Amino acid sequence: MKKAVWGYITGTVALALIPATGFSAVQVKSTGTHVPGQVIVKLKEASGHQVQANLISALQAKLGDESILDIKPFVTDKRLHTIQLAKDGDISVALSVLKDENAIAYAEPNFIYRALDDGLPVGAPNDPDFAKTWGIFNFGQKDPAGQVGTAGSDVGIMQLWQNGIRGSRKVLVAVIDTGIDWTHPDLIENLYTNPGEAGELATNGKDDDGNGFIDDTHGWNFAKNTRNSSDDHDHGTHVAGTIGAVGNNGVGVAGVNWEVSLLPVKFLDAQGGGTAQGAIESINYATKMKVQVMNNSWGGGSFSQTLMDSIVRSKEAGILFAAAAGNDGTNNDTSPTYPASYKVDNILAVAATDNTDKLASFSNYGRKTVHVAAPGVKVYSTTKGGKYAAFSGTSMATPHAVGVAALLSSANPQWTFSDIKDRMITTSDPVRGLSKKVFSRGRINAYNAMNGIVPPSDEPDESKWQNVEHVLESDHPYADKANLSFEIKHPGAKYIRVHFEKIQTERNFDVVKLETTGGELLEKLSGDMNDYTTDYAAGDTVVVKFTSDVSVNGWGFKVDRIQVITE
Repeated sequence: MKKAVWGYITGTVALALIPATGFSAVQVKSTGTHVPGQVIVKLKEASGHQVQANLISALQAKLGDESILDIKPFVTDKRLHTIQLAKDGDISVALSVLKDENAIAYAEPNFIYRALDDGLPVGAPNDPDFAKTWGIFNFGQKDPAGQVGTAGSDVGIMQLWQNGIRGSRKVLVAVIDTGIDWTHPDLIENLYTNPGEAGELATNGKDDDGNGFIDDTHGWNFAKNTRNSSDDHDHGTHVAGTIGAVGNNGVGVAGVNWEVSLLPVKFLDAQGGGTAQGAIESINYATKMKVQVMNNSWGGGSFSQTLMDSIVRSKEAGILFAAAAGNDGTNNDTSPTYPASYKVDNILAVAATDNTDKLASFSNYGRKTVHVAAPGVKVYSTTKGGKYAAFSGTSMATPHAVGVAALLSSANPQWTFSDIKDRMITTSDPVRGLSKKVFSRGRINAYNAMNGIVPPSDEPDESKWQNVEHVLESDHPYADKANLSFEIKHPGAKYIRVHFEKIQTERNFDVVKLETTGGELLEKLSGDMNDYTTDYAAGDTVVVKFTSDVSVNGWGFKVDRIQVITE
């Protein structure tokens, strides 16, 4: 940074104002409302050297000899000057000093004004509805339902785009779903075309590429066992748009990847339902087609060994298998949801957040079995027939994660699924409300993942927790229509949490809740749990509540100790 230039100020005054090390020693942080450290002053009369010297002396007397870096007159009005202070925090003091100077008409910060546009930064795509995709770039806009967002509660993609990292059609992503609209104007350029079944070979009734499927130009339909994998529902097209709607084409929206190859593998029918056989065939087909990532925004049913075996085969082929955590609002650690809960290393289970970084009310969670969280509430994306709509679900969160995984793969083709999965987990942005809900303790951030940035944790130091005996339990078995509330207090604690020796209740109907004294819900526990430590509350008090319905009473719950941090 250049030193201050004082060509019009004479003698010792000028020399005293230039730091010996120049501007490079100064660290001024912007507040965003004004230019850091800058004040505009208006003199009552045109500037003279003595007036300037008097101003400088008054400011230095209050702020120090090296407090002023520069003073420059306006070109259009010599009564107006801009003063550059070394520290932004000195502005309020400087304004107070200047107010008392007789030569000053007034003084004020050098405010920043912005064009009244849509709030999108330089480098954003020109797609007209891009501002609606808060999950990809959240600048505090409202979601399609009108909820005001929190800036930054997105997947952290903008800086990568600005740096030219926007995906590659060399990365093949399987969308295992209801299909993809083959003709959607925002997807058609990124729709995968099988080179062995393209052109004149597309409909010749032969298996030209020898993969066992005749004319599978754009994937396969396992719901009807045909080549037509186009979407007859909406769901798959919506998922595809988040992963890879073509960016900067002046149409609709932009996906996480402006360029990617989207392989539609359809096993869900027009009503959104499908069979285990269809799912297994789809996974096997995508594995055969050598995709890098599979998007699985579907689930339900019981444990299937056959389905798990197909996922294992995808793992052996080096494929990342991303799966929606589920939409029941339950804990996958205690109530598994498949396929997200299969214990296979290449599975990335994804929970959903809203545009303020809160866990979606419907989203399943699990601090051991759900790996990451991503935007999934009122997500705006492509739908069949060339249209667009906002959907909610962990189905919508998963393609945000898949999009980031594909982008990482495009820039780092040597990375394995483990590399990508680990990066997405360890570099997630910490979110207080997710700390006990997902393994990563936060929401994915593509920029962090690409650059290996691990954000500092603001969680209490685990080594400082102290055990304090505290026994609290329900009746065993508990009564119908229970509605109990217990306040647990440890004077002097900065943080407090509860350890349950055992919980055994009717799942989803009889519930233990942990709340702050202000009523904020910290945890909602139900079903069978042993040796469980809850999320913490700031302060010295936490509230345990228990409610039950009129049937199927269980054993209840028992707290055997609390844990506190007092220092």
